[in-house]
Amino acid sequence: MGGIDPEYLKHPYLYVPWVGDGRLDTIEGGKAIGLYVAQHYKVRPTILCPLKSNAAYHDEFKKLTVVTERSGFVGENGVVIAWCPTRKVMQKLHGRQNIVVLVEWPSERFDAWAKLVGAYNVVTGEVMNADLSESGLKALEGIVWEGYNGWHDSIAETLTTAHLKELAALGEYDRAIVLEYAAQHRGETSIQRLGKILDRYERGLAAA
Repeated sequence: MGGIDPEYLKHPYLYVPWVGDGRLDTIEGGKAIGLYVAQHYKVRPTILCPLKSNAAYHDEFKKLTVVTERSGFVGENGVVIAWCPTRKVMQKLHGRQNIVVLVEWPSERFDAWAKLVGAYNVVTGEVMNADLSESGLKALEGIVWEGYNGWHDSIAETLTTAHLKELAALGEYDRAIVLEYAAQHRGETSIQRLGKILDRYERGLAAA
């Protein structure tokens, strides 16, 4: 990561992954990057985090707008620092046009999000990619479509499983990618149901 790099300003999505081996302080480093990006664009960043207390601990965040799982909403055309977020709070970000700096905490990983949005990984210096073919993307869209009613019936599961098999045949099945893509379009409870469908699908693969 090594300090503030002007490269950070070239990307709408920055991913600061958790590094747990002591080599880097990605939390403080990620905070500095988020504030640097906001300062460059001369805006006050929005802090997106699970609880207000997550932001209150940091003096730099105390006078900023804080959006949590239970309160607030994210506007558009600004800078958002997604601070040690959960998938639940990230749902407030989906569909909004902003520059996003995501600073990861180890309890929930967001590499799948980073791949889907093409985020710049500030640790590795690479633009991440989900490597999905056009057919693979259509299969993901099909999965989301089948979840229009929350994946609550056997028909939805059968059709969703067919799309999972399409992804597998392409060599593009990735549980984290499927769940993250669906989470950008469907609610938390629905995603939990989808997760159970994936569990059953994967058990079937293991038994085959």
